[in-house]
Amino acid sequence: MKIVDTFEITGRGLAVATDEITSLPVTAELVAKITCPDGAILSAAAYKEWLLRRQPIVQESEVFLLRGVSKPEVPIGSEIEITTLPKE
Repeated sequence: MKIVDTFEITGRGLAVATDEITSLPVTAELVAKITCPDGAILSAAAYKEWLLRRQPIVQESEVFLLRGVSKPEVPIGSEIEITTLPKE
């Protein structure tokens, strides 16, 4: 999936919006592997949430909250792969 937007939420982490909708569970801890345009690879804990935008029209999309990375580290256009944690 391609990252199409990023924004930081104070006290919560970096939120990234992607160009796809997934069937991944909401609020479960997930694992994100981010490949930046320069080839750098980052990993982070991720949590799926729904984003509701009301203007100019109502639009619901998913975002992933990422822990342990900041906005400057994850440029728009990066590729992200989200997976569930392996079951123990």
